Amino acid sequence: MNRPLVAPLLILFSTALIVTSSAGTLWFDEILSFQWAKSAKNPWQLLELFRHDNNHPLNSLWLMILGENRPPWAYRLLSIVSGMASLILIHRLALRLSPRFAWVPLLLAATSFPLVLYFSEARGFAPAIACLLGATVLILSDTPRTWHIPLFWILCSLAVLSHGTSLVVLASLGTGFLVRGILEKKPPLPHLGDLLLWFAIPFAVACAHWFLFLREMIVAGGPRYQVPVVLTHFFGYALGIPGAAQGHFAIAAAGILAVATALLLGRFPTPATRWFFGFVTILFPTLSLLATDTTYLYFRYFLVSLPFVYLLAAPIAERISEMGRIPAMTAALLLCAIVAGQIPRLWTLATQGRGDYLNALSHIASHASSSPTIVSNNDLQVGLVLGYLRSRHPELRPLRFLPQKSHTESAPSWILYATQEDPPAVPELAKDLNGRRYAAFAKHLSAPVSGAHWTLYKIQPNTP
Repeated sequence: MNRPLVAPLLILFSTALIVTSSAGTLWFDEILSFQWAKSAKNPWQLLELFRHDNNHPLNSLWLMILGENRPPWAYRLLSIVSGMASLILIHRLALRLSPRFAWVPLLLAATSFPLVLYFSEARGFAPAIACLLGATVLILSDTPRTWHIPLFWILCSLAVLSHGTSLVVLASLGTGFLVRGILEKKPPLPHLGDLLLWFAIPFAVACAHWFLFLREMIVAGGPRYQVPVVLTHFFGYALGIPGAAQGHFAIAAAGILAVATALLLGRFPTPATRWFFGFVTILFPTLSLLATDTTYLYFRYFLVSLPFVYLLAAPIAERISEMGRIPAMTAALLLCAIVAGQIPRLWTLATQGRGDYLNALSHIASHASSSPTIVSNNDLQVGLVLGYLRSRHPELRPLRFLPQKSHTESAPSWILYATQEDPPAVPELAKDLNGRRYAAFAKHLSAPVSGAHWTLYKIQPNTP
């Protein structure tokens, strides 16, 4: 299974998934980032004016450079290229952990629904992951070269600007570097000098970013999840387990047990490597939970650690291969089950994208004899998406969007019900604030996590 063509084929397959998943309409979070990028007069204002968790500065800068009227894949191109680079770097790190089983982490990453999702979305997670993996390759090199250090500085700085959760991995890299020197019994003072040489500039950039941006960053709102539910989402989506969205705590327990088992029993090339993976998958994610406000917490905030969770599959595969035929066959079946569990979500992402908003609105426009009026259960999200699409598609300009409390006198012709519930539970009949009756007309679905399901309701004839 370690034949030369396996890795290129997996990377090519995953790239095709990423590119296919990047073709659909932008969804609310991406459009909001684009509106901020469009409003900023210079790059500095991206940090100064929009201190919001949906503003990922490096991605926003990319959107700002591209400007108006580009196809969705162009706005997502930074993430697409970062995703392709991340797959290559995951394989590079896996080869260092286990040349024999380097294909296992790559298979998990190449078929990972959360990674494909965010590698094809105009957000900061993909460039953060690519930069962090590149920095890890450099610092774990057995024969570091002079140019590795400035490149490490650049990658760490870009990772911080891509997403604030990069600090978890940077802290793990720094602590792992320090522990490696202790375990290898390096002279303290020269080793501390090396630590400063590698990490002083990334630390300064991280501090400046915290002071200028993260310190006053706000999270506008959203669903409130308890930590065990968020961990359930993380491991459920990462390992292709059904029921991830429902938050079954057994999924979180199974995921934590799997990580702990790999750390304790896996065959790592050096003790320092085992310590580093413990830092990046358990210690610093836990410390980040204790140090931050968890009122609005989502599984994607741990996404930068996900490639390192997959990389743990290489050392544990090495250990299992020494245990005999039955454990090896059991592990192979488990691996097949994980990949198979990802297929339904990946298929939905590739075929439905992050929502069918353009077709939904075109549906309304084509079934209306005059200028149709629309109300929604979510003024902010639906209003922003409608405004974005109306400016790019002339056939949608007759559509008028009414805030929920502004249609007391005349009956709107359509209700547009948006939900991220998966699967969406929507009735066949609906009423507006004045009790007027509407019947379900069409449903436009979305893949899980990013995007929204839209159900169109048309006013019933003879409704007063």
